[in-house]
Amino acid sequence: MAAVTAATPAPAATRHRGLWADAASRLVHNGPAMVGLVLVVGFIAVALFAPILAPYNPDAGTIINRFKPPSPEHLLGTDLQGRDILSRIIWGARSSLWVAVLSVSAGLAVGLVYGAIAGYLGGLVDFWMMRVVDVMLSLPGLLLTITIVVFLGPGLNTIAFAIAVENIPIFARLLRGSILGLKETDYVMASRSVGARGQRILLIHIMPNAITPVIVAATLALATAIVDAAGLGFLGFGPQDPATPEWGTMLTDTYRYLTSGAAFTAFFPGVAIVLSVLGFNLLGDGLRESLDPRLKR
Repeated sequence: MAAVTAATPAPAATRHRGLWADAASRLVHNGPAMVGLVLVVGFIAVALFAPILAPYNPDAGTIINRFKPPSPEHLLGTDLQGRDILSRIIWGARSSLWVAVLSVSAGLAVGLVYGAIAGYLGGLVDFWMMRVVDVMLSLPGLLLTITIVVFLGPGLNTIAFAIAVENIPIFARLLRGSILGLKETDYVMASRSVGARGQRILLIHIMPNAITPVIVAATLALATAIVDAAGLGFLGFGPQDPATPEWGTMLTDTYRYLTSGAAFTAFFPGVAIVLSVLGFNLLGDGLRESLDPRLKR
């Protein structure tokens, strides 16, 4: 009787994940990055759902209730005009999110185009375009933003524009450096050899691989934009309407009361700034580790 030999199943083929799927997997297993993601999602949720989350009208208050310490009625206390601090912090998240997203998006859009043109064309075009970037980077960032805001006038949109101008050379230089390192690689040369056009090579073959460091920089720039907006608001360049909740302006209105028994009026807006900036920084560091193959663990 012939022995029956059981067929040995062939080993399953190892499924190869793409760059973004692999990066997402590593990001999920990065503890600090997940803490940052929770903080960022919480910050965005507070900004989007401010009308629902705020227990009081952020503009309503009476002098009789001013400087009330934290209590069940007012969880974070009240300010100089008797307005609920928690409600103003919640509504102030909208101002910070608006400035951060608008400034980084505008700076990213212009910086990507500028850096892509300089890096791909090279030669004299690259030389002179980068000299403009060098001049912009030689100016102190805060001084540049203050100069623009003074020239155009205070306000959230002006602050966002000034921060966007500050971000343009940073994004442009990052992308240009990535493109210079990729445009002479084997797969780009192979694309040229089969007759691919320059525009297709740049958009299809180079940009997806060159843009990863810019994504990380943009995430970190959101944190910087929040700090810059709060700093400019603290200096008096924020919303000119005192009723408009803005974290930096809230610090301006309260710093003089730190030694008069109302330190909570400055403490809680400061904590809001720290937590939002910490979230974007942790998430940005996690993205750097996830998207850089050299840091793969």
